[in-house]
Amino acid sequence: MSGPRDDRDRQILGLLKADAWLTYACLGERVNLSASAVQRRVERLIADGTLLGARAEVAAEPQAGLTLYLLAELTDDSAGTIRRLAQGICRAREVRDAHYVTGEADLILKLELSDMAHYDRFVAAHVNSEPAIRRFKTFASLRPLA
Repeated sequence: MSGPRDDRDRQILGLLKADAWLTYACLGERVNLSASAVQRRVERLIADGTLLGARAEVAAEPQAGLTLYLLAELTDDSAGTIRRLAQGICRAREVRDAHYVTGEADLILKLELSDMAHYDRFVAAHVNSEPAIRRFKTFASLRPLA
C-alpha cells in the first residue's frame, strides 16, 4: 500500500469519506482537477489498497430524529453564488427547507438528520467544503410549538 501521493489525493480521500456518492466531476471541482484526472487518482488509490471501497448508509426508518437549523454567512451573495448553492447544498437529501434571507445570516437551512454523527458528515460534505460559506451556526429544535 503506497497511500496518498499528495494533498489532492488526501483531499479526495477526505471528500469520499464524508460522501462516497460524490461524482468524479464534483470531486474535480472541489480539488481543482478534471473528472478524468480524479478518476485516475481514485482508481490508483483502489489499486494500491488505500481506498478499500464505499458503503451505503441505509436508514431503517425515515430520518426525522433530529431537526437542526443551519444559519450561514456567505463570503459572496451574488446571483451566481446563490444559484450554485440552490443547485448544490440546498438539494442535499437532508435539507428540508432553504431560504436566502436578510439579517445576520444569508442562508437558513432546515435539516432533518438521524443523529449528530449524521450532522457531522453533512457539515464535512456540504458546508466545510463550500468556499462561499464564511461561517455558520446551528440551532437544534427541541420541539415544534404548534
